[in-house]
Amino acid sequence: MRVFNINKAVGYASSGVEYAQKYRREVFAGIDWVDDQYVFTDYLPTNISVFTDRLGFDRAQVRWIYHLVTGRETRPSTMTVTRVVAMIGQPHEAPRPGPGYLVVALSGTAVHYRIWTLDPPGADRSADPIVDRVELVVGDQLVRVEHYDETLDHVEHFHQGRLVRRVFHTRDGAVGAEQHYRDGEITRTVITPASPLYQRPVRRRGAIPSTFRGDVVLEGRSAFFQYVFARLFDRPDDVVIVDRALDVIDGIYPVIGEHRLYSTVHAEHFDLKQDEDGVLLWNNHYEHVFAHPDLIDGFIVSTRRQQEVLRRQLARRFPEGGFSVPCIPVGVVAQPAPAPTYDRFALVTASRLADEKHLDLLVRAVALARRQLPDLRLDIFGEGNRERLVAVIEETETQECVRLMGHRSLAGTLGEYGLYVSASTSEGFGLSLLEAIAEGLPIVGFDVDYGNREMVDHGRNGVLLPVPPGDLDDSVAAFADAIVELVTSDDLDEMRRHSLRKAEAFTMPRVRERWERLLCEETPC
Repeated sequence: MRVFNINKAVGYASSGVEYAQKYRREVFAGIDWVDDQYVFTDYLPTNISVFTDRLGFDRAQVRWIYHLVTGRETRPSTMTVTRVVAMIGQPHEAPRPGPGYLVVALSGTAVHYRIWTLDPPGADRSADPIVDRVELVVGDQLVRVEHYDETLDHVEHFHQGRLVRRVFHTRDGAVGAEQHYRDGEITRTVITPASPLYQRPVRRRGAIPSTFRGDVVLEGRSAFFQYVFARLFDRPDDVVIVDRALDVIDGIYPVIGEHRLYSTVHAEHFDLKQDEDGVLLWNNHYEHVFAHPDLIDGFIVSTRRQQEVLRRQLARRFPEGGFSVPCIPVGVVAQPAPAPTYDRFALVTASRLADEKHLDLLVRAVALARRQLPDLRLDIFGEGNRERLVAVIEETETQECVRLMGHRSLAGTLGEYGLYVSASTSEGFGLSLLEAIAEGLPIVGFDVDYGNREMVDHGRNGVLLPVPPGDLDDSVAAFADAIVELVTSDDLDEMRRHSLRKAEAFTMPRVRERWERLLCEETPC
């Protein structure tokens, strides 16, 4: 059985959606009858392996939609600066450093190249830098961008600084597809006979492509997606899981045929603030699939509470039924185990450095709590926009006790901390919360759906604080008090043991069993 996991994007500061896919891949690795593949549909200006390697994906399982068109496999760039400079073929000046790239100017002209580089394997700074892309600039106008893996992957063309066309190459250098754009949107895609999809037969068609001089011509983004997916889902037992439905699902509905289609729900799925007069307003990321539950075989949620809420809401909207809401945790853990020792004054949190995570509140709470516990300190793991957070750290004069740790694996190290803190007011699941309780950490967070209530039993392995009706800054004092209460509690060790017991429900065998049941529903395993 092939299971296609469809996602829009992946990046340096990956969200919980990408981490959910990472954990799913680990689960599926133990099911020998599942061939799982991960398809990304957004255009990515940097080689996709840069992002997926960081998450531990097997490159053979990573399928970028444009590589499906050209038949290229996911491979890292091996092109070096020396090779690129040698290909210029015109008199030029020696490369000089720029902000993140090297500049090579053509002698006596207004033309120069910007060579963007990647860290070489093993981050050997003495090695010939690896090239990600090469920009051709005339005066101050960007004209062309070439993207590489082992060879030229694709080329972007610009007019008056605006993207107008991309040309995607097969491994042997032929043009597999061209795509045209207006205001950043796909207007037309041309598939050539060199594309491996060109001759692939399909039994289902969505938008009917036209032909011109032997090429297939597809109008708009949705028609492009339909063309690719109609040829990708070509086995009777293929199963499709959509992780980000917005701007993707309309390219799948018309060609899904008899294949099973699931949509995952990774976040709060409706707008609590706008449920007026009994009219429920869905989160726009899920609005399309919730409006057509008859086209979806199941909405996969990750917590029992969200399963209960969504079932009730769908039943109110569609009293005739016909929808399914299976619950499968998005995260898995090894057998929960405590650290040999821990520092009760060391606090930790892990998330994207984004405004909605309210990390500034945590910094202010730690600064306030240090008036009673001067040894208290906080490590913040994650990537994103540091500027605002650094400003708050400077404002609160917590430079010596609050550290920005960047992105790294925390497995086996979380248990050394005394407490996990989270100021997020919306968590679809809370992967970092699961990782924390799996190493025995109590948690201080807000009493909100869904992850906080799933991972924290108030008073037994943490504290859930009420969300204030006004500004979240009103919670700084309450957060500080809760931190002091737990750090100084005589019951801290028992709270840690309770966290470990809760994590038992999320071990690999238990989560894998749920996936096996779902995938075996209609197809014999």
